[in-house]
Amino acid sequence: NSANTIILINLTKTLLVDLLHIKKNISNSNFTNNVYLISENEKLNDIENLISNTDKKIILIEAKNHSILDYLTFNLVINIVSMQEMNNEVIKEYFDHIHKKENVYFYCCNRKEKSLPDGTVTKINEYPWQSNDKIIIDELCPWHQEYYTFSRPFYRKYDGPIIHQLRIMNQTN
Repeated sequence: NSANTIILINLTKTLLVDLLHIKKNISNSNFTNNVYLISENEKLNDIENLISNTDKKIILIEAKNHSILDYLTFNLVINIVSMQEMNNEVIKEYFDHIHKKENVYFYCCNRKEKSLPDGTVTKINEYPWQSNDKIIIDELCPWHQEYYTFSRPFYRKYDGPIIHQLRIMNQTN
């Protein structure tokens, strides 16, 4: 009840799992009335109508359609270990969407440094942060240094430390 709208952006298959999990945990009427999948084919007018319709609480967007973010209002962004899976160009595209807004809280939890399969290296401290971002937290993440598996040992350390940051992006006040 604390958020008017939740926007989920994910890869197509993972977004389907998100959608199924949402459907499993809310009533059919709430699902029908409060969940909306925006596709790249949506007309801008349809998106604006959706935004103004307070009955729609959860908006799902496939990652390939992330440019839709330019048409949505948001004040909190949470990214947990997915930017580390993107190349630097795609990371910059997401930051461009966020930087178009003012005073957006951004919680970013990603590996300090990661080599992608194509040899590209991403580094959280080299993401396209801006000088007017207000840093609230910047430290090793105390809750996400290990992942679980179904074989012993059940918890294993990631290949490199996970940093988490909380910032107010493009702070104007």
